[in-house]
Amino acid sequence: MAERRIVVTKNGPYRVEGDVAMLRSAPVETEYGEPVDWAYGPSFATRDGMELCRCGKSSRKPFCDSSHETNGFVGTETAENVPTRGRREAFEGEGVVMTDDFSFCTHAGFCGNRLTKVWMMIEDTSDPEIRARLIDMIEKCPSGRLAYSIPPDPEDVEPAFEPSIGVEPNGPYWVRGGIPVVSEDGTGWEVRNRVTLCRCGRSRNKPFCDGTHRVNGFTDPAEPR
Repeated sequence: MAERRIVVTKNGPYRVEGDVAMLRSAPVETEYGEPVDWAYGPSFATRDGMELCRCGKSSRKPFCDSSHETNGFVGTETAENVPTRGRREAFEGEGVVMTDDFSFCTHAGFCGNRLTKVWMMIEDTSDPEIRARLIDMIEKCPSGRLAYSIPPDPEDVEPAFEPSIGVEPNGPYWVRGGIPVVSEDGTGWEVRNRVTLCRCGRSRNKPFCDGTHRVNGFTDPAEPR
């Protein structure tokens, strides 16, 4: 069995190598439409070497059906290939430091609700309950835009994930557990615990999701056949 990795092919699909589980991963929302948790499953049938749609037009989503060969898809990678630490802004609270790399934002919405957002909450983290809620919200951020550390340790504290790919309804691929992503030119992107890859075909930060799917009409219920 090949080593686990996801390869971005030139103007084509993502090729998934190795034994990688893939399952529907849908936000759980409050009555006000606020995402507060994730619901997992059911699982998709997978195989070593499977190809996942990247142009957003496949009739077999999330799998590729070669639509990219006839619809003019241009999948040029445009994201900046540098470690996330070089872009992060730090927000120091009481007993926690939150970091923010906006370039990875998918606008999933776990960072706030109708009353507050994590950037406001960090100011009140002397309250253990608020600090715990802040950490929970950060850990549910799928893209890893938000991260946190517990001083004096400068290293990120990350939720534990088995290597897997979550297929978000009407949204991106949520790659978890440190699966390497390899560029079409063979260079590796920074290996991170949480990564969201574009599957609508129109992100301006390819191969990563930038939330464009929310405004361009991309739809797919992510339901295994």
